[in-house]
Amino acid sequence: MKKVFPFVRFKTLRALSQVCRPSVFRWLLLPLAAMRAWFKACPPDMAVPAVIGGVPVLRGTRQERRDYFLNNTLSFLPEQLARPDWRSRCTFTGLEAFEECLRRGRPAVLAVCHFGPVYLLRLWLQAAGLPAATLVTGQASERDYLKRLKDSATLFPAMPTVFYPHQLREVTRFLATGKALVIAVDKLSGHLVEVPAAPGWNFQMATGAIRLAARHRAGLFPCQIIDEGNWHFRVELGRPVPEAYLTEDPNISAAGQHLVAAWLPRFRSHPHQCTSMIFDCFKPAVSQPEPLASRSLV
Repeated sequence: MKKVFPFVRFKTLRALSQVCRPSVFRWLLLPLAAMRAWFKACPPDMAVPAVIGGVPVLRGTRQERRDYFLNNTLSFLPEQLARPDWRSRCTFTGLEAFEECLRRGRPAVLAVCHFGPVYLLRLWLQAAGLPAATLVTGQASERDYLKRLKDSATLFPAMPTVFYPHQLREVTRFLATGKALVIAVDKLSGHLVEVPAAPGWNFQMATGAIRLAARHRAGLFPCQIIDEGNWHFRVELGRPVPEAYLTEDPNISAAGQHLVAAWLPRFRSHPHQCTSMIFDCFKPAVSQPEPLASRSLV
């Protein structure tokens, strides 16, 4: 039974999506998503760091939870998102430098945070014809049956959809073929660094994306996906991190500052799309004491 319900759910949603326009499909799912949102407990309030500004706390409303369930449905339809009626629902900005990087046969690393429907980013990239996979935490053996079903429905059947930390050899081979890898940097594990984010604030981030890009001579791009409502999305790619920061001995602090500078405006304009992972990364900057030799001895 553990596999029967996921299989039936997977097949039913995909069959409905194939015979319905996106707007009709969403209308059919809306009552079910609203019901799930009603019975699911509210998440706890989250204190918003002052660096982001706006409201002092965020609370996950039933509408936000309903929209999450609706958005998550799209993960059942990876290859169908390339259909014109679906593809028109996601716009891209800053894509030129990223596409040029891939055209030259150079790999790309997309550094992201858990902001907006980031779980759909790889799917929309693939729908736009861009070969991309995601590096996630955990173990490959832990990937559940439903996720494996979703993995099987892809525009790039010969290409892996996800990699795990213990698959770095596979990641190396993947990047060597000039493809794109999506990596979240706001999971506070592994090698960490704090970089200036704004006056009085630092942003603590994992360095994996920067180190991988430097090691494989890949383009490193800050990236975000924004939920614009009613199954409309926008993917934004910022200017690539300067190659001078991605040498054999990478300037991790400078590269990190470049990434945070691209993300912060969207954190501020859409704080309700931030997760607690992002908030936990912001740390008040601790002033360093003035060196004794530079103090006045008067």
